[in-house]
Amino acid sequence: MFFCHDKDRQSQKITLAEKIVQGGIKKLISSGEKIQIVQVEFKQGTRIPEHAHPEEQAGYIIIGKFEVNIGGEKGVLETGYYYWIPGNVPHSGYVYEDTILLDIYSPPRL
Repeated sequence: MFFCHDKDRQSQKITLAEKIVQGGIKKLISSGEKIQIVQVEFKQGTRIPEHAHPEEQAGYIIIGKFEVNIGGEKGVLETGYYYWIPGNVPHSGYVYEDTILLDIYSPPRL
């Protein structure tokens, strides 16, 4: 078992993997054999191009507002909303205001 608080990361010399993506930053929060949690911060006006991947994806909007298109079904998601995307289903989005969300992947993305 492993647990950690953000404030402890520096004192325990635990690095938080960050990746700059179009319009934002992805931060790897935790990853195991069958699940991965990523915090994503998107800036207002960011377009998330249509893409698909074999991993199942779920997410939760911590703060913000964006439109998502999952397999042709559109919705505007705000703080407190969650979503689920089956593997290999095309999805895209548009960020209406600065947004922070959690993405959960199973299995973990490489």
